[in-house]
Amino acid sequence: MSEMPVTPSTEEPKKTNTGLIIGIVVVVLLCCCCAVVAGGWFFGDTLVQSLGMN
Repeated sequence: MSEMPVTPSTEEPKKTNTGLIIGIVVVVLLCCCCAVVAGGWFFGDTLVQSLGMN
C-alpha cells in the first residue's frame, strides 16, 4: 500500500474582531461621558435654577 503524502493545511486561522469591537465600545462610552460632562458644564446653572435648587 502506498501512503498518501501529508500536506499542511493552507487555511489560515480565522481572525477575530474582539479587540476592535471592545475599542469601539470604549471610544463611544468615553464620548458619551464627555458629552454629559460638557452639558453639565454649560447648562448646569440653568438646570439648577429651573429646578429651584439654588
